[in-house]
Formats: sequence, structure tokens, C-alpha cells
Amino acid sequence: MEKIEMNSQEKLRMLLIRCGQKMSSSHSKHQTQGRVLKILYHQGPLTQKVLQEKLGIQPGSMSEISAKLEHKGFLIREKDASDKRKILLTLTEAGREDVEQYQRQAAEKHFSYFNALTIDEQQQLSQLLEKLLTEWQDNPHSSISEDV
Repeated sequence: MEKIEMNSQEKLRMLLIRCGQKMSSSHSKHQTQGRVLKILYHQGPLTQKVLQEKLGIQPGSMSEISAKLEHKGFLIREKDASDKRKILLTLTEAGREDVEQYQRQAAEKHFSYFNALTIDEQQQLSQLLEKLLTEWQDNPHSSISEDV
């Protein structure tokens, strides 16, 4: 395998980081609220504590987020019938519609990420990225393997 100059490797690394940042910056500024809605959409009603643990956030933050989402009409907070100390969060129809609309918009946006590339270039990029990921996962000496 041909050795690439360090500055070329650094350029590739920086370009990949910038592409990743560009793609992830397209998320809503209310990303945690969206994650709450998405989890409830896919998993059904959950206690506030379970959801808080899934998200890895503080209880106060979870209370604030769920209160905001309830105020928007996206979820209902109520005492759990089996244990009155627990708060059960349930997605409303408006919350369900919001998640579905977001998923449609995200799919359209994600589809457009690679419009600057031809189909052949997209396939080439995909193959190269898969090759990198496979190497990083399979090579125990790679410092990246733990992050992938």
C-alpha cells in the first residue's frame, strides 16, 4: 500500500471531520426534545426516569424538557397508575405527527447531501468509506477502532 504524506492524511482527517460537522449541524437546536419524541414514538409510553436514563441527562433537565413538550401539546405527563411516584410520558397525536414530519424532512435533506457527486462518485465514496470503517474495526492496533 502506497504511503500517503502526513499532511495529506491530516487533510483527509480534517475534511472528514468538517463533513461530519456539517451533516450533524443540520439537526434542530432542540435536539434533545426531538430525541424524546422519537424514543416515545418508537417505544411507546415510558416513565420520565427511564427516558432520562436513556438520554443520559439530569432529572431537572428531563422535567424541563417534558414540561416544554407538554406545553407544545406533543406529550402528556401523568402519574403512573401502578406507582403514583412515577411520571409516565405518552406521545400525543400532535407529537406523533411532528416526529413523522421531521422524519420526512430529514430524509429529503439527507438525500440531498451528496447531490454534488455523480452516482458513480457516490458509489466510489461509499466503497472507500466502508473500506476505512472495516479497517478501523478489524485492526486492533488502530486507535479509531474503539470509537467506531
